[in-house]
Amino acid sequence: MEGMSFEAFVSKDDLEARSPSRSHGIDARLEATFRWSYCDFLRDAGIELRMPQLTIATATVFCHRFYSQHSHAPAENSIFTIATACLFLAGKVEETPKSLREVVRVSYLVQHKNEYDFAVKRIHQQDCFEDQKQRLLNAERLLLHALRFDFNVDHPYKHILSLAKRAFEDVHVTQNFSRNLTQVAWNFANDSLRTTLCLQFNARSIAAAVLYLASKLSRAMEDAPKDTWDSFGVAKKHCNEISYQIMDLYEEGDL
Repeated sequence: MEGMSFEAFVSKDDLEARSPSRSHGIDARLEATFRWSYCDFLRDAGIELRMPQLTIATATVFCHRFYSQHSHAPAENSIFTIATACLFLAGKVEETPKSLREVVRVSYLVQHKNEYDFAVKRIHQQDCFEDQKQRLLNAERLLLHALRFDFNVDHPYKHILSLAKRAFEDVHVTQNFSRNLTQVAWNFANDSLRTTLCLQFNARSIAAAVLYLASKLSRAMEDAPKDTWDSFGVAKKHCNEISYQIMDLYEEGDL
């Protein structure tokens, strides 16, 4: 997928078929396992670093973009190393930076949480810290070139708020109900980060789809005018495709 523009969205089938990991014998299912692992890692490390959800989301999108360009197989492309670089870069991009030392230390401890006491001792040893720091800096260079220095990420969150406001103008619901439904859509948007939807659709389409999914599950919009969803300017088939991919996460027991 060399030369792919991150504004030129690609279908799920094409992403899976053209993944660089295929040439190293990594199939779609194993690659999905790697994806879930680095998403968990980014969430846990980001929380430990007290990073906002927006920064963690940006780091996750960076990770998806990287692995659409690079295989998981080479040692330098380890999911923990690349994910740490994504988190470090996202902190700077979203103006919530953390020091190199702090990112190295916290990421190492999260990666080795099952042997935490030993990891605490190791990361404070100079040779271990320097090795981890160099891995991070090397990975950041790889990441910058994979992203082609394009750090722009449009997330669904702001679109959820604006589209929800428009949708609820046509339906008489309480403020509390609209807030709860919006929160459900927001949660779906967070869960969508475990998929490659950000490489397949623009943020506004994902926002419309998660609102559509939340309303379908709650039957909240049954009395809405038929053109409410049409006014969002998002094709119904796209809403359905996005919804199916999100719901697949739950049906497969990944969440």
